[in-house]
Amino acid sequence: MSFELDHRALMEQAHRGTGLDDFGDVQFEEPLGVLVDALTREARLDDTRRAQAEATLVSCLSKRLHLVQDRKTHPSIADEVITAPIFIVGLPRTGSTHLHALLGQVEGVRTPLLWEIQLPSPPPDRETRYTDPRIAQVQAAVDQTPSELLVRHPVDPQRPEQCNGLSDWSFLDQTLLAPYEVPSYREWLFNADYSPAYVAHRRTLQHLQWRVPGRWVLKYPKHLLSLDALLAEYPDARLIWTHRDPARVLPSVASLTGLMRSATPGYDPRRFGPEWVLLEELCLRRGLDVRDRVAGALGRDIDVHYQDLMRDPVGTVNAICSRAGILFAETSRRNVERWVDEHPKTRHGVHRYRAEDFGLDRAALRRRFAFYIERFGVELEASDGAAR
Repeated sequence: MSFELDHRALMEQAHRGTGLDDFGDVQFEEPLGVLVDALTREARLDDTRRAQAEATLVSCLSKRLHLVQDRKTHPSIADEVITAPIFIVGLPRTGSTHLHALLGQVEGVRTPLLWEIQLPSPPPDRETRYTDPRIAQVQAAVDQTPSELLVRHPVDPQRPEQCNGLSDWSFLDQTLLAPYEVPSYREWLFNADYSPAYVAHRRTLQHLQWRVPGRWVLKYPKHLLSLDALLAEYPDARLIWTHRDPARVLPSVASLTGLMRSATPGYDPRRFGPEWVLLEELCLRRGLDVRDRVAGALGRDIDVHYQDLMRDPVGTVNAICSRAGILFAETSRRNVERWVDEHPKTRHGVHRYRAEDFGLDRAALRRRFAFYIERFGVELEASDGAAR
């Protein structure tokens, strides 16, 4: 099927596949239309990637249809109260994935697992959360993940996953900027109203919490782009800011996102790297602006430095729990220690990259991000290497 479709044709495809036709009341048609137009005109998709993009969009629409239907079938989902959720934010590749997984080992904490995010309908059940047959479905897809991607970012159906997948059915989704060259959609996202995305986010959390309660700990670096909308939707949220040397993490980010973009004809890593750094700088500056104007006044910011997390993961988690009002019992301590032992950083191999391969200079990055390094006392690191 040709990809030269408008968004309504994709909606019809999702309807035919699910037998459902109620897309709910959360706005989505404008961002979907902008995205489809950008994919058609700008992304230079070959037949394989065209089919992948179409499948991604139809999958999100199908997820949306199922979530709306579940909410109608089980009206009490809408009664779930999301109390004081904790969001891990900051630059990518600063240890946030590792920290998210560690906090997920604490009793009483609820993190969204990859399988729950991808296949949330019907709502997960506490008794079968780790045996649900959907886990095998997601594992089958994970098994097709290229090894070079796993080296850069661990993927597992039963591992906590970043929460953009809770709101992807709003089609305000910055993750699509990595695999696809869609500048008009990117520019639209920079100026978008993110309120519908966080309404979708909350509704998905209610859905997942309905039968599996707990204090939510969530993670997504690009929340920085829309932190004002996040705090408007979750005014009692706490924010964990992870910090690491930008000269170390930004080349790593370019290596990860560049791998996703590399299938685009004409991909040039030395041009792509500086473009992506500009995006990360915008997100960071916008997030810090909201921290200074809004979040900081609430006194709910928790700063975590990468070196502290690596040197003392148990102590770091304990300190976060103390600040956030979460009991860190001995069982939780043992769970965290076990996770650290069973998930070494190099489990899938060593992520090797060089700043210059992506048109970046480490000294120049430190000068450019001096405003951030100096403000938070970020420890500078010696060489390129693994970061996540």
